[in-house]
Amino acid sequence: MNCFNHPIENAVASCQDCQKGLCTKCATNFSLPICTSCNSKRKKTQKRTIYKEFFVMLVLGFLFCFFLLYMNSPIHNLTLKQPSTPKAFLIFQGFYTGAALVAGWKTLNRITPSFFLFLPLIGWVVYFAVKFLLSGFLGVFMLPIRLFKNIRQLYLFKK
Repeated sequence: MNCFNHPIENAVASCQDCQKGLCTKCATNFSLPICTSCNSKRKKTQKRTIYKEFFVMLVLGFLFCFFLLYMNSPIHNLTLKQPSTPKAFLIFQGFYTGAALVAGWKTLNRITPSFFLFLPLIGWVVYFAVKFLLSGFLGVFMLPIRLFKNIRQLYLFKK
């Protein structure tokens, strides 16, 4: 088998995604033997995943922000006094809470064992309730780490 990019060269490896033959030069371009077209597909997929995670963080942040602003508004309290919590703090708290839930959920997805797939319906309800609570707690700590990792990954893609 010969290299896909250099037909004169003998293939020493094959692309892990499409199984095309790669010569020594092509096989060492990236950290693992992969052709340039498959590498660009992987980059696009990773970028799309990161942007999707940012979008979900933003949407949940907006939802929690509006919920907290509504709960602290005179419309909900039916009192004429001014709310005691500053709106800027409520906005920050809402966005951070929504984004932290996503970060915690993504972190728990990486460590959750697969034996939960065989639970009955009540087991699924309990599983998701516990996972939701744990993701809120864990997300508070994991949000800055995931944001840094994702932004760094996008920066490296630009280089």
